[in-house]
This record gives sequence, C-alpha cells and structure tokens, in this order.
Amino acid sequence: MTTPDLPFLQSDRIIFKMFACEQHLKNIKNIKSQHDDLLSKDVRVAAEMEIDSLISQMIGTFDCLLFTIIDKFQLTGIPSDRIEINKVISGLSAESKGIELARELQKANQEGNWYWKIKDLRNYSLSSSLLSAEASLDVIPYFEQTLIQLKEFIKNIIINEPKLQMKE
Repeated sequence: MTTPDLPFLQSDRIIFKMFACEQHLKNIKNIKSQHDDLLSKDVRVAAEMEIDSLISQMIGTFDCLLFTIIDKFQLTGIPSDRIEINKVISGLSAESKGIELARELQKANQEGNWYWKIKDLRNYSLSSSLLSAEASLDVIPYFEQTLIQLKEFIKNIIINEPKLQMKE
C-alpha cells in the first residue's frame, strides 16, 4: 500500500488494520533479514513485539469486519464494546439477515481453521513465546499465509454480500 492511499485508510478501518498487519509482517521480515535469526538476544524482544502486534492487528481486522456487519445488518443487542463472533453469527442467523455470511464466519472460527488458529496463537502468546522450540512455528511463512487467508476471506465476504460493499 502506498502513501497516496492514506486518506482512504482513515475512512475504512478494515483497510487500515490490514495495512497495519502488512507493516508488522514487513518489520518481522526486516528483523530476520538484518539479523538472520529472530531468536538472537539482540532482536528477540523487538521480534516478539512485532509478532504480538501482528496477531493483535489480525484479530482487530476481523473485529472491524464484525463491527461493519453489525452496522450494515443493523443487528441490535450487540453493544460495540462487546463484539464477539458468536454473537454476530447468532444475530445474523436469528433474524435470517445473512445465513450464508453467518456460515462463512462460523467456518473461519471452527477449531483448526485459520481464524481459530490466530486466536489460539494469541492465547498461547499470553503465557509463552511464539519464538520457541515448544511453539515450533516458522513465523514468517505462517503469518504470510495467514495474512493472505485474512485478505481473501474479507474480500470474498464483501464481494458476496452487497450490504457490505462500499457506497461511493
């Protein structure tokens, strides 16, 4: 994403969060390329901070999508400070406002699927390092793939759901 896109980032928080994800991933790659090892004592803290920030931004991107869904589908009963995927799925299903959208959200959140894994990694990182033998995670390829999945998921949701398409 280039600098001319910045005014657009201010009006579309999903795009902004996606941009932030890309920046954090780029920062992790830069650390790796400059130091050859994310576990080096000289860069480990910086690498951990970038990984935690990337995970937070990925979850934040998904939360922005949920917020947009609540707004566009006028789902009442879900306060903006208590947005949870299961509440959104339930709201979409109960009012028959977006059954297919609810299925797609549920699928992403199922155990073992990409969004569930991101949340699981976030929870793991609360007590342990993702840069450890126990985590056995090759972080750069993993997050590159997960970011692609997140982008594709949001793109497909927006393409397939007219209520979520930007009005010019």
